[in-house]
Amino acid sequence: MKTETKQFEADYLVHQPAMQRMAESLLGNEDEAADVVQDCFVTLWSERKKLKKVVNREAWCITLVKRRCVDLMRRRHPSVGADYLANLADEDHSDEDERLQLALRFLDSLPEQQQKVVRLKHFDNVDTTTIARTLSTSEGNVYTLLSRAYKSIKQMILDYEKE
Repeated sequence: MKTETKQFEADYLVHQPAMQRMAESLLGNEDEAADVVQDCFVTLWSERKKLKKVVNREAWCITLVKRRCVDLMRRRHPSVGADYLANLADEDHSDEDERLQLALRFLDSLPEQQQKVVRLKHFDNVDTTTIARTLSTSEGNVYTLLSRAYKSIKQMILDYEKE
């Protein structure tokens, strides 16, 4: 049993930060995201024998998180288009590295404070209160900086897609 637990940790628990970030980005709520990720790990553990053949475990974990988040959003907001949510859950991950590099390039072009806040929040998984203390600012300002960063990145994406 001990070896099985260590193997599970090596195969799946290493992907927890990425799973958490994905859930938070979809749900917009840290606590709900943590619940979804925890639920995913329960499923992964109970299905661990069936999952031995999975080649890309990270992609499988991220897809599981997306689908659980979509299910939660459907229950929470039944008026959201089913096609949109289904497409969100079934996105192809083949170009994730390219998208990540593009996102990092966009992030690097933000003002310094916005970069710091986004990196702390999404790359280091630091909560808003700690970010505010670290940057000697208010939590409200952290939210404002995040909002401005998201808006700027969204515009950069739209501009990039027009090219």
